[in-house]
Amino acid sequence: MEDRISNLQSFAQLSMTMLRIMNEHMDAMDERQRQAEENQRQAEENQRQAEERQRERDALLNQLVQAVAVMQADIVRIDETHS
Repeated sequence: MEDRISNLQSFAQLSMTMLRIMNEHMDAMDERQRQAEENQRQAEENQRQAEERQRERDALLNQLVQAVAVMQADIVRIDETHS
């Protein structure tokens, strides 16, 4: 009978240890999931910022092209008036 009680106590301790380890693993998995979600959010934010910079660059380049076109037209006009 004492062996049976001892075995049950050992089993209970082992079960508690396994439960603790499983909980630790679940906590670690939850933390990794949280980090993955944060990394995804940060990647999306970086992508959004990159797209915004691309739009700003495109707008500035367009302004530059327009300014060059105006300058070229002015040069042609000046050349025509001096000819």
